[in-house]
Amino acid sequence: MSEDVSFSFMTQCKFGISFGRDSLLYSFPEGNPMNKSRVKLFAQALEQTANQKNTSDLDERIRVIEPVACTDADLLVFHTKGYVELVKELSKTGEGYLNYNDTPAFKGVFEASLFLVGNTLNGLRCILEGRFDHFFNPIGGLHHASAEGARGFCVFNDSAIAISKALDEVKLRSVAYVDIDAHHGDGIYYEFEPDPRVIVGDIHEDGSNLYPGTGDETETGKGFGLGTKLNIPLPPGSSDKEFFEAFDRIEEFVLKAKPDLIFFQCGADGLAGDPISDLKYTAAAHAYATKKLHSLAHEICQGRILAMGGGGYNPVNVCVAWSAVIRELSGMNGRD
Repeated sequence: MSEDVSFSFMTQCKFGISFGRDSLLYSFPEGNPMNKSRVKLFAQALEQTANQKNTSDLDERIRVIEPVACTDADLLVFHTKGYVELVKELSKTGEGYLNYNDTPAFKGVFEASLFLVGNTLNGLRCILEGRFDHFFNPIGGLHHASAEGARGFCVFNDSAIAISKALDEVKLRSVAYVDIDAHHGDGIYYEFEPDPRVIVGDIHEDGSNLYPGTGDETETGKGFGLGTKLNIPLPPGSSDKEFFEAFDRIEEFVLKAKPDLIFFQCGADGLAGDPISDLKYTAAAHAYATKKLHSLAHEICQGRILAMGGGGYNPVNVCVAWSAVIRELSGMNGRD
């Protein structure tokens, strides 16, 4: 592992990462880009870090938490009972599609999804209880799933479930959802479009030729939520320069809203060389966004950031992008 993708921790922030063997269960059959091979290098880097000799020093700076499964009741906070039961049934045989004909079932998909959602919800609990300031669920951020069905290889929408719990059960005043995945977070935007408590800032590739084809700049919310959403589509070929300019707008938007917690979907499929998108970022984009949000969170919401890995289908890109997120949230680059 080269220096620029290895991890080091120099911070006073409390930072947790949820990752382990059960995190790799959410893996579609060979040929589907959403499979465990995409996170192989990241898993190796994280294991190398966790096995460092100076574990007591490491524990002061970061905790790697074993995956935790959610319950059916957690899923029903956002998803319909009929859809949850459908996933259970198709999970037994691994045959068919999960509602929208672009997300196939596989044996054990239901149980695998419980860990994916559970990791995000555990991160939310840990942050709200003060155990961690920041938390990262690398396999989370499945932002396409709707309440009624799977979309874009996303079976259950862990972000939407966590947002719903934060607002309706914990009674936070408002939250910000910041998404830098190459694909528009349609499963978040449309589900919370009229809700003024959910501040959305989403940078993505222009949807004219990229799934899901949504997220136009004119989409700014509706009803009471009008003006609480910011979509910034970038043309194919956009680089770090365009990303930095767009993210400065996101930063200003979130600062003005002053949410109680920031959700950060940091998909790595915007990096040059991803087989699905045509953006040309480097890992500097992830470092820039994370550094900005880290500082902003300490300023306005007690440092509360719940990050989720999202997409990314080039293993090297996934590793360097998420490594940049970890370095910034851990404070290695001098924030704390």
